[in-house]
Amino acid sequence: MRPCLHSLVHLPREVLRLGPPICSSQWTLKWTIGNLGEEIKQHSNPFSNLSQRGIRCAWVNALKALIPDLDTSDIDNGQLPCSLRDLGGGFVLLHARESTAHPLHVCEADALCNYFGVESLGPEVPVRWWAKLRIPTGQNCYSTWKERQKPLEKRRTAWNIKVGH
Repeated sequence: MRPCLHSLVHLPREVLRLGPPICSSQWTLKWTIGNLGEEIKQHSNPFSNLSQRGIRCAWVNALKALIPDLDTSDIDNGQLPCSLRDLGGGFVLLHARESTAHPLHVCEADALCNYFGVESLGPEVPVRWWAKLRIPTGQNCYSTWKERQKPLEKRRTAWNIKVGH
């Protein structure tokens, strides 16, 4: 039996004893070492350089934890890149998007009219497809438009969202 399958037998007992695997596994540490390894600039003394990058990363994280206003890298801080669209109410359209707008199909226009409770939206409403939508909970919803371009094993087909008003 492969080790990855054998470890599943012990998982329930280990979760009770140690907590979720992410808290006790090496994944987080290995990921961090990989990220720090990519940042090495001086290859003549890599271990010293790596330790300095780790110390600098720890300082930055500590400062961001103590003073949250210093962290301007996150979309949730209201700092949106110009290519994203804030829809209000915590909804944000994320990359990618179609380069040119196209008119809606009749069935799509009818569905949109029904949703907004209007009789007509006009002769042609130009729209662009977007790949993702961030909802107020911070989760991302993925559009079929972009997911269909991926191989079947890479698609996110089990993620659903219910929209209502």
